[in-house]
Amino acid sequence: MTLGPRTFAPIFAAFMVLWPIIGYMGAQGYTAVIALTGLLGIFYLRVSGVRRYALAGIAFTLWVIAAGYWSPEAASLLTGSVFTGSFSMDMPGIRFALTALAAMGTLVAIWAIATRSSRISLGVIVGVALAQFFSVVITAMVMPQILQLLAPISDPVGEMPQNLLRNANSFALLMPFLMAWMWHRRTSDYLRLAAVGLVLVVFAAFAQTGTQTSIVGTVFMLACMMIVKMAPKNGFRILFTSIAFYIATAPSLLGFGIRVIRETGMPLPESFFSRTYCWEFVRAKIGDAPFLGHGLEASHSWKDSYADHPEWLADAAARYEMGIHWGEYPIVPIHPHNMPLQIWAETGMVGACLAASFVLFLGWRLKAPSEWPPIARYGAAGLVGVCLALSSFSLSMWNEAYWASVALAAGVILLQARHQNGVTR
Repeated sequence: MTLGPRTFAPIFAAFMVLWPIIGYMGAQGYTAVIALTGLLGIFYLRVSGVRRYALAGIAFTLWVIAAGYWSPEAASLLTGSVFTGSFSMDMPGIRFALTALAAMGTLVAIWAIATRSSRISLGVIVGVALAQFFSVVITAMVMPQILQLLAPISDPVGEMPQNLLRNANSFALLMPFLMAWMWHRRTSDYLRLAAVGLVLVVFAAFAQTGTQTSIVGTVFMLACMMIVKMAPKNGFRILFTSIAFYIATAPSLLGFGIRVIRETGMPLPESFFSRTYCWEFVRAKIGDAPFLGHGLEASHSWKDSYADHPEWLADAAARYEMGIHWGEYPIVPIHPHNMPLQIWAETGMVGACLAASFVLFLGWRLKAPSEWPPIARYGAAGLVGVCLALSSFSLSMWNEAYWASVALAAGVILLQARHQNGVTR
């Protein structure tokens, strides 16, 4: 069965209509969306050769699967029962691999779309992004009322606030495309002013709701866009080479950053301050298994609290109020909240080198930014910046819903590029 070159764009746009709804409900549904689009993408798959970045990506994925077997958190592949509603796939390496496969199928299908055939589909996606923008702004304005309204069906203290923050993070992934579309879609100064206003309003909304990682993501987005503008030939190579270096040297780089923070007494929000001691603890754990790592999600078993480290507790109590509260706070809150460091801790030097190789080869495979259409060029650069922030401060490396959302956001940018006759070679 072969689908025509025009058929996938409206299918993809139809699935993207679910984007803001899924974001508001906690973002886990992106995994199902990428699975469905990936299955449809199989019909477009035509293998003509295997690139170096693909080989590195496959090698990293296989190593991730293997690392699940020596983890203290290792579990059976399938657990529970479909009939009791407890069925789940408990091996994060397999989930990660399946998500990567589905992402590949989705992007291959978008690559096969005929050029100049996606105007309506892209218009729908722009509408989706604008709808989520308004939802983020409204949330910032009336968050207490929303929590009170949803209290009967969702926890207003833990679950629902986290879902609202995840919705903000998911919009941050679409924001580079929306901003680039508004800036380059027309030559009108009014639309460009609207793009600037959108970023300022979103920045204020993120600050109001306490979405600190998305605030950093907005800054990184603009920085990466500027790098591509200033380096039209090598912008993507600069970005991806820098990220590959970051992955390969994460323990040393973060250690240097922590020392600077300690020596300068730099003021930090509590959540970011706690990250520094989390990273310091994880760096020490890396030394216990530097080559192979501790296994996937091994950080779940690291239960030390600040009470177990009196010097750290004293520092926290001196910097912030409610010092007693810090004594019971876990140093590693489930995972390191830094993906490169987590790769090192759980898959070792081998995993870090493979991941860095994939990023490096991918960056050098992409066409020069100047050969991309403007909307796709700046949208792609901005997406790299947002992902860098989310990956550095917020999410687990093995969060398949996050990687599914990244693949969908990348699919939007690739669709725009195909519509304007340009993409990767």
